[in-house]
Amino acid sequence: MELRVLLLLPLCFPGLWAQTPAAEERRWEGGVLHIQCPYPGQPLVKAWCRMTGEQCEHLVRTMPSWYLHRNPATNGEITINNDYSLGIVSITMTKLQTEDSGTYACVYRPTERGKDVTLKTISLNVLKELQRWELDSVSVECKYSASAISTSKGWCRRGQNGCKTWLKTNYPSTRSSSKVLGDRVVMEDVTQRRTLTITMQKLQARDTATYWCALYTDSQPTRLMEVRLSVSKKRVTIQDDKVQGIVTVTMRELQAEDAGVYWCALYEDGQLFRMTEVTLSIPSSDFSSNGNTFILLSGVLSILFLLALSSSITLYVLWRKQGKSRGNREAEDTYDKPENVAQLSSTERMESPKDDSNDLKYAALNFTSQRSSEDTLYCNVEPSQADRKAKDESVDYAVIALKHLPMNNKG
Repeated sequence: MELRVLLLLPLCFPGLWAQTPAAEERRWEGGVLHIQCPYPGQPLVKAWCRMTGEQCEHLVRTMPSWYLHRNPATNGEITINNDYSLGIVSITMTKLQTEDSGTYACVYRPTERGKDVTLKTISLNVLKELQRWELDSVSVECKYSASAISTSKGWCRRGQNGCKTWLKTNYPSTRSSSKVLGDRVVMEDVTQRRTLTITMQKLQARDTATYWCALYTDSQPTRLMEVRLSVSKKRVTIQDDKVQGIVTVTMRELQAEDAGVYWCALYEDGQLFRMTEVTLSIPSSDFSSNGNTFILLSGVLSILFLLALSSSITLYVLWRKQGKSRGNREAEDTYDKPENVAQLSSTERMESPKDDSNDLKYAALNFTSQRSSEDTLYCNVEPSQADRKAKDESVDYAVIALKHLPMNNKG
């Protein structure tokens, strides 16, 4: 029968738009929800309502267009604003709470006595985020409607294969505890307040997960509220050795804001008595991120590598130069210390070597008279190349034929 009504609605209201399936909107507690709903024509009233069973209860709505001074309209943390020129109604919900989770709809009425026509439907899920230390306790309260008083309720942990039930109550029973978890988790259903309370004690790091307060229909959980629980290892622990009378305090994973003055103290009759005062100073360098440390270390290693490479190249160049200089000095020593010297008189010439097996021929000039510093001396010059004016001078000529020496690699 309901299907027929939905199919006949477009005939009754020509301007009706087809209702779209509910889309899920997820927000954190304290967040903001903003929704825009286009509408056809100029309907009389536009509203934002919340589904409760078969009815959609109006939370806030706009007045007819002739009450322009009444636009926008506000109800608590919900505001509705109608843009007549664009034909769009906007809804904003601020400071969201977990109890705001539910199904909502944009609706309008074509006439004053007309029925609500749905423009858009959403499923709002407001998530609660809780952070605790190991061995702490946490309590969660989940509100439910009056129609769910006699419905089974439970606490389940979300995973890849759905939501695994940890605790479950069966009406009229209102209390349950987990024997599997060593009674660390207790659930109590206070029907007078329509509140389901879950308490988890002695938390451990492995308790970090996403949980549901759920209603159970046909053994399948339906979410009432979603909770994100994060349990961290305690950074501060205290041990009291009553035998030796020593209190030991340990602080882990220090942060910059931990710097300050601390007391080891005794509480007696509500009074605080100081035993020891400690001033904790934390250098900022201790808190550089791993990424910055890696970048700095990489830079230092790169510089050291470049210096080593530059030093290696410099040493290699110097070694090559020293090798060449050593070869030249050995060649010069060979020329300076001849072993087979041909003695020539001042009027003799040494011919080209006849025996090619010898690498080098040497010639020594022996002058018959002592030469003065003003006399002209020609070295390695043939008579045809001499100055013509030098005929009257006393000139001795010598032609020296050399043969290339092989490279002497001694070093």
